[in-house]
Amino acid sequence: MSDGVRMVAREENGIVSVKLVILHPSESGARKDENGNLVPAHFLKTGIVHLNGAPLIDLQLGPSVSKDPFLQFRFEGKKGDVLTMTFTDSKNVQFTTQGNVQ
Repeated sequence: MSDGVRMVAREENGIVSVKLVILHPSESGARKDENGNLVPAHFLKTGIVHLNGAPLIDLQLGPSVSKDPFLQFRFEGKKGDVLTMTFTDSKNVQFTTQGNVQ
């Protein structure tokens, strides 16, 4: 698991519930620091989730996403399925994690 993405995926009755937190400062570019200077924009732009190597979810994010955002979603799946998640920010830094459904 990556230091930048924390994920928990659990299956119950054929439905997988995924909860994840992306550790990211998420600055919109509109906030000012204590000296009145604009803090440069630095936010999550995109995310993609793969299930067993096939695309499952494609996310378009932006400057309105909060610091260390929490995301949650569900889909039909089973224990042992492999989830891979990759997020890219406005500085083209990638955050990736992979894990199995429990």
